[in-house]
Amino acid sequence: MSFRTVNVGDQTSSPSSDLHDRRKRGKYDSEEFRRAQEVAHARLYPSIFASNFLVLRNRRVHMQQFFAGMKSAGKILDVGAQYCPYYPLFKDKCESYTSLDLVDTPIVDVVCDAEQMNLADNSFDLVLCTQVLEHVQNPGRVVDECHRVLKPGGMLIATAPSMYPQHGYPADNWRFMPDGFRYLLRAFSEVEVLGELDFAESLASANCFFGQVLTGRMGKLGRAMNPLWHLATNVCGMALSLALRPLSRSNFSSYTMNLWAQARK
Repeated sequence: MSFRTVNVGDQTSSPSSDLHDRRKRGKYDSEEFRRAQEVAHARLYPSIFASNFLVLRNRRVHMQQFFAGMKSAGKILDVGAQYCPYYPLFKDKCESYTSLDLVDTPIVDVVCDAEQMNLADNSFDLVLCTQVLEHVQNPGRVVDECHRVLKPGGMLIATAPSMYPQHGYPADNWRFMPDGFRYLLRAFSEVEVLGELDFAESLASANCFFGQVLTGRMGKLGRAMNPLWHLATNVCGMALSLALRPLSRSNFSSYTMNLWAQARK
């Protein structure tokens, strides 16, 4: 495999990457990063008229709760960062932030395949791997690499779809169940797998996505109906979730759109 690395924190780079390094140094002040953060903001705070509103909203809430109790998150690696969507949630708490992606963009620090990261062992305190594992050919290799680059006692936050429409970038290969997700994380000393959405929210979210199978056949009328359909199902999902909360577990991983895992090395 051939790939290019850049200088990030304690990482080293080859002489051929010097120009690439200089381009990255002003990343956080660049126009490209500003535009990426605009896209990221839409993912952190999605419209209630969007089909993925509940999925993205709940992931942001999980992230906020995770970082809320931290004074310092240390050195963070974001695998499959693309737009660096969660950076605003921890930018004031991290010692350093390294974004990694297969595709080279002006805001990506390390360009390589996540199945073979060109990073040193025991380098990071926290690794984020959100919505990546379904797109790779060998998710086990990616998890093993995340484990390798983590410091002893470091934490991996990984999310992956349990049931979700096909969405290719660059391919869409896998869906995960709680037991399978725990098996992927078996090298870690502590593992917790949760459902990002509860039953009611997942049911509503599924209706949002799969309702588009019908509206997609209706041309302009279907496109006009989508926002209203999404609004109605999202509101119903949240209301039903609140109504059922006293009678059911707040976390229901057996029927959820997406899984959230915390794993300590």
